[in-house]
Amino acid sequence: MKEHVTHPSRGVHQVSNTRNGRTTSLLSDVLDALTKTDLPLSAYDILRCVSHPDRRRVAPPTIYRALEKLIADGLVGRLESRNAFVLIRTGDPSRLVYCICDRCGAAQAVETTSSCQQIDSAAETLEFQVRHRVMEVQGVCAQCSTCPSFSSALQRPQQNDLPTRAPK
Repeated sequence: MKEHVTHPSRGVHQVSNTRNGRTTSLLSDVLDALTKTDLPLSAYDILRCVSHPDRRRVAPPTIYRALEKLIADGLVGRLESRNAFVLIRTGDPSRLVYCICDRCGAAQAVETTSSCQQIDSAAETLEFQVRHRVMEVQGVCAQCSTCPSFSSALQRPQQNDLPTRAPK
């Protein structure tokens, strides 16, 4: 079965997909901030993006509440290992495996049903009920792996700055 690759950090503004069909200005601003970047954003990054000098100050708990709503609506995903957020484009965010680049920090998502079925089946043998599934893979993205400076760093042996034996 072929897996579907999505780019959560490059998603499309999907305000109309919220549960009640409406959204607040803050929710729209949060989605807009996530749409405009290629990288996952922390809640404080998002706070800086949505804060405007001519408006009332937005507090961090307000951003977290907005993110919780957008996650519940399936529009935003949380990268647990980075405590960062990305825009997602899928009908079922619970089937996403996030591939996070150690070099540039970009995140892509692979929608996979087979991995989820294997996890659910294994949990079932333990009579365990899965409520939340977090699947993240860290490595190097295609763009960073073709970068000449990265390739040469991999081929060059690490130099040890420490002396091999203590001076006399």
